[in-house]
Amino acid sequence: MAIDVQAARKKLEEERTQLLARSIQPPEPARGDEADLAAMEQAKERSLWLANDQKQRLAQIDQALARIAAGTYGVCDACGKPIAPERMEANPLATLCIEDQAKTEKKRK
Repeated sequence: MAIDVQAARKKLEEERTQLLARSIQPPEPARGDEADLAAMEQAKERSLWLANDQKQRLAQIDQALARIAAGTYGVCDACGKPIAPERMEANPLATLCIEDQAKTEKKRK
């Protein structure tokens, strides 16, 4: 089974469009008592976290689309071997084969 690059491109482009269409509204200026201020601060932190998460996901999608354009989509960044099509279907943003991903995760621990 080979990687269906066209299907992957379409899926990535659709997700990118959805992320760009989803705007994260900043919270309104804080007013009120301590509880109101605390709730507003929590909403502000959540909004910033969501915006950062959205930016990171968009960057990953752009990198995957660039790999498709360059012809390197589905090739492990670490060893240069093909990434299993099943892995690419499950995670179209994967840049490492299962073995190298496991090594990377083991080093983090």
